[in-house]
Amino acid sequence: MAFNNIKNKIIKSSKQARKQNVSLRSLSMGMAAVIAVSTTLLSMNAIAKSTPELDAALDKLMPGTKPGSIEETALPGLYEVSYGSTIFYFNKDASLMFRGDIIDVEKRVNLTENKRGEARGKLLKSMDESQMIVYPAKNEKAKVTVFTDIDCPYCVKLHREMADYNAEGITIRYMAYPRSGIGTRSYQKAVSVWCSDDPAKAMGDAKEGQAIPNKTCENPVAQQFQLGQALGVQGTPAMFLEDGTSLPGYVPAKRLSATINGK
Repeated sequence: MAFNNIKNKIIKSSKQARKQNVSLRSLSMGMAAVIAVSTTLLSMNAIAKSTPELDAALDKLMPGTKPGSIEETALPGLYEVSYGSTIFYFNKDASLMFRGDIIDVEKRVNLTENKRGEARGKLLKSMDESQMIVYPAKNEKAKVTVFTDIDCPYCVKLHREMADYNAEGITIRYMAYPRSGIGTRSYQKAVSVWCSDDPAKAMGDAKEGQAIPNKTCENPVAQQFQLGQALGVQGTPAMFLEDGTSLPGYVPAKRLSATINGK
């Protein structure tokens, strides 16, 4: 995004800034999954380069939610405030705020997306793999975490090509993301898969349209769905590399391998 577009996103009065309170609080609810799953991530504050005014304003805007980091950007007086992989920019007294990306024009690097990726990578590394459905590669070169929906056509396509991903040395780790939401039929399918005696087989059967036994148990489906929302998942499949790089949508095995090897 060009800087003139970023400038257009700035809220130009404290009155407008106050109007953002509702959306900010809504975002804090979405980030509850991040806080619940990895409080360590959010409590590992960078050396704060904040101001008393900014600290006080953030306490009002996001009550009870502590930023992961507060850092002054290369633009004097502009502060980057992160909550997990969600990033805001404020002036020193939080009377001005915008959400957008800061680009290093000379280097052609998206500094904001790099910061998001770092946060996503830390969070994904903190997740318990035993709560995922994993299809391991024999000669593993990389792990890719995929938020999947049983009823998603491209998720089915990806699953049918699992052998191709594994042949490229890519282990696929599934996390649940029933797009229709918690409590829906798709959600219940995911719960039944995770609660089955053989979740890996049940996932394949369900994606092929086969009926699987309706089961319930203590499961991570709702938590994983909320985590996906906190990470910005908007559709499935949604792939995340180990460094936190986000790859929305279906990516064939060969292309995914090339992307991984090119990083």
